[in-house]
Amino acid sequence: MSKQMHHLDDEEDPGSAGVWHRKTGADEQASQSSFFLRAEAEQVSSRNNGPAGQDEHGMGKQNPFENWQIKTLREGQEPLLPPNSKAVTSILGLIWQVISTVILAGIVTATLLSMWMPGSLMPGSLGQNVADVVAEGEGITQAEVAEGALPANFPSNKIGIVVGHRGHDSGAVCANGLTELEINSNVATYVQQKLIKAGFEVELLDEFDSRLNNYQSGLLLSIHSDSCDYINDSATGFKVAAAFSQKADQSSSRLVECLSDRYANITGLRYHYQSVTTDMTSYHVFDEINPYTTAGIIELGFMNLDQEILTTKPELLAEGIAKGISCYMNNEEVQQP
Repeated sequence: MSKQMHHLDDEEDPGSAGVWHRKTGADEQASQSSFFLRAEAEQVSSRNNGPAGQDEHGMGKQNPFENWQIKTLREGQEPLLPPNSKAVTSILGLIWQVISTVILAGIVTATLLSMWMPGSLMPGSLGQNVADVVAEGEGITQAEVAEGALPANFPSNKIGIVVGHRGHDSGAVCANGLTELEINSNVATYVQQKLIKAGFEVELLDEFDSRLNNYQSGLLLSIHSDSCDYINDSATGFKVAAAFSQKADQSSSRLVECLSDRYANITGLRYHYQSVTTDMTSYHVFDEINPYTTAGIIELGFMNLDQEILTTKPELLAEGIAKGISCYMNNEEVQQP
């Protein structure tokens, strides 16, 4: 019994062998032939299915992607990526990431532009609304500004005189030590005295005076002097410029006309309008004062060729300025040249 069980354990197909028996020579030869036929069939199957072991891992004949790739290669085409492959998914993800980044950048840019866009460039009535909100804080409406109507209790008889560079620096300095601040201070003091005698309320202000914030007055004028350097023989005379405020250009134009006419007639200096610069028309004080305050700036003369009159006749220069301011404040006529 033990010998029979031993041979049952060694049998290749124990399910078909009820008892042990010795194989004959013919049986062994048939068995070997079957073995070789089976091995050859496996080799053929292996060549058809790809590298050995792929059948066990799902990459043999039953894999539709491999059959699709083999078909493509047989047709002489470039191998394409399967529609559900990881490479295709990665490419689609990259494309979506780029698109989303562009959209996000556009949103951020639009937001920044809307924050920094000047009111005059805003679409529709948005710029007007913003200006109205700012003006509303001072009890001002854009309609009132456009009409030139002053709000109640506005100090229209008040005049502010900014002494150029005072409280900040000395301004231009000449080779002989003369400073612009000296000239500006002397003339401004005389202007104040003359205007007070004419019945106006006048105060002198520094270059960067804290009172300039939302400054309210019938007129604000800043007094300066031009360069000490020799430029050419034509660098002589005075310059006047005004702030083109929200009240349109009429008041600003009248101020320039009055000042240039009276100052030229009294001092004998010519109006050097050709050299009016953006430093004058965009003077920093113009952005600080109340919208109803008409403002301007005057360059008394060139500290090189006009130095004598600037230093020896400051009261005469002040007379020309005071007369020009009175012309504007009292709505006097200006004779056209």
